[in-house]
Amino acid sequence: MKKIAGYFGFALVILLMTAALIMFMAPRFGWRVDAVSSGSMEPELKVGSVVITRPTDMQSIHAGDIITFRSPLNGKFTTHRVISVTSNPSPVLRTKGDANEEADPFIIGSQSVVGKVCFDMAYFGYISQFIKSRLGLLFTLYIPGLVILVIEAANIWRVIGEEESARKQVAR
Repeated sequence: MKKIAGYFGFALVILLMTAALIMFMAPRFGWRVDAVSSGSMEPELKVGSVVITRPTDMQSIHAGDIITFRSPLNGKFTTHRVISVTSNPSPVLRTKGDANEEADPFIIGSQSVVGKVCFDMAYFGYISQFIKSRLGLLFTLYIPGLVILVIEAANIWRVIGEEESARKQVAR
């Protein structure tokens, strides 16, 4: 049982460190990792979900796609479904949250589009928001490393103790 708990703890540390790495490296490649903070896209995207958005050009966006864009109303990033694409002369998009009764009161041009949502995971947005905080950074990067060092130091001391016991028994 103790061995299983150790494996579980190690797997959890690796998972958290990988998540932190993705959170901090994704923007370097134009990708976004965001937490869903409203219920406008439920049931497709639940509040607290994490969504990963990859950069996309306007020509590859079609009705039915879920995109992230900068809202013309408040400048905040929003993730909604595309309900129509119009091309005169340049493409513009009409969006709507799945849970909203009416379409958004604006159109989206290419300058506002961040990209298509390519991955989402329910409730992991809470973890991503925590990881992005100072305390989360400390918890996911520094503390796991310290825990690994302490565990390995304990293993070294245990082996040294076993070797000393074996030497004492041989000496008798």
